[in-house]
Amino acid sequence: MKFWVIIPAAGSGQRFGSDLAKQFQQVRGRSVLDWTLSRFLDHPDLAGIQVVLPAGVEPFNHWNSDLIRCCVGGQTRRDSVLAGCRALLEQGVDKDTPVLVHDAARPLLPQNDLNQVLSAVQSGPACLVAPVADTLRTHQGETLDRDRIFRVLTPQAASLDALVSSLDIDQVFTDEVAYLQAAGHQVTPVIGDPVNLKITWPKDIRWAEIYLNELD
Repeated sequence: MKFWVIIPAAGSGQRFGSDLAKQFQQVRGRSVLDWTLSRFLDHPDLAGIQVVLPAGVEPFNHWNSDLIRCCVGGQTRRDSVLAGCRALLEQGVDKDTPVLVHDAARPLLPQNDLNQVLSAVQSGPACLVAPVADTLRTHQGETLDRDRIFRVLTPQAASLDALVSSLDIDQVFTDEVAYLQAAGHQVTPVIGDPVNLKITWPKDIRWAEIYLNELD
């Protein structure tokens, strides 16, 4: 089963606190985005990767793989992912093709987790999640039942058709799962490895360096 990946990389990463967005930060001599792409490029069933870049940013010269395509994103994550989906449609990708949306700043995706999502999406939309280990409380002091709460990771996967129809609504959510659920789709959670962290703060670069040694 061939699949496509959309990498929304058009965000500015304001929480990272740098003029250079987190996906372009260097880790062990390569950008975070390069490491993220590498998690997919060797997969035998990969049809291609659609990277969604900020306006004015040119594809990097070392991206000489025929599997990598680029387009320009928008102001929000929804806009960028939808731009990636429409680029795939323009390229003639079948609407029933599985598409995985993966954060540009998640360079630590284990291959086994990727394969689990690919298996799950054959039956419908799916996403990686991780259990919560900490005690969680609201600002008012209410303790939440952590057995009923998960961290939502990426990839988040669905058919190209389901993604386009779900994203093409006048609502604002922070991930694709919320759009799919709002459109009436059931999304299957797939338990993944918590190592699949999203680089958000400068200190996360150091964690990425440590974990990359284990993945490579």
